[in-house]
Amino acid sequence: MYPGYHPRVTRLLAALLALVLLAPPAHAATRPVGAKPLSDAAAAAKVKRSAWEPRPDNADENRRTLTSAQRKAFRRTSDMPYKARVTGRFKGTTDEIIQWAAYKHGIDVNVMRAVAVVESWWRMSTVGDNGDSFGLYQLRRPYHCCPAYAKRSTAFNADYYGAIIRAYYDGKMPWLNDVERGTDYKPGDLYGSLGAWFAGRWHTQPANDYIQRVKATLKARTWRSADFRGQD
Repeated sequence: MYPGYHPRVTRLLAALLALVLLAPPAHAATRPVGAKPLSDAAAAAKVKRSAWEPRPDNADENRRTLTSAQRKAFRRTSDMPYKARVTGRFKGTTDEIIQWAAYKHGIDVNVMRAVAVVESWWRMSTVGDNGDSFGLYQLRRPYHCCPAYAKRSTAFNADYYGAIIRAYYDGKMPWLNDVERGTDYKPGDLYGSLGAWFAGRWHTQPANDYIQRVKATLKARTWRSADFRGQD
């Protein structure tokens, strides 16, 4: 019992403390259109470190980062608007890497977690689209360069994804108004940006269906469910 407190007050304080400890960790919301990325170090400082690793099979990829020569090769090859922001310079658990990329590019952390569930079930070994899409966020050739890096480094995979979603969100993809679309492309639409990653189009039906899958995963917090660990 705390000295000087009535037993009822003591029980209330204990209950409040329990609620705080059991509450889900806070996460960063998406930063405004045009927000500058954090440096690799500043993003790393925001990561909530934990031993939690539902995908131990990602260990090698989680430790692997690109060399300086590989980063230069990526930037020579890529045509993405924010390629200069992509470094992949971070090591950690799968969740820590997702956090790092989210903080760096200013994207809601739990949205980044949910997308990784939908794309790969958080497995870096995932290969989709008849052998053309790779890793955590399923970077797909020939639309995205450097599949060897995407397969081998979780941090590069997540960093690339965060940078290109930020480019969609910031309005750097005006070509989306020159192709089939459900609505006109404009900046500031995070879910539209996620749909464009999947469908290559802005709010078409396939894009919207994908958006609903991400939203359902986000609502369910599937990455924290009992079925997520160790299940295919």
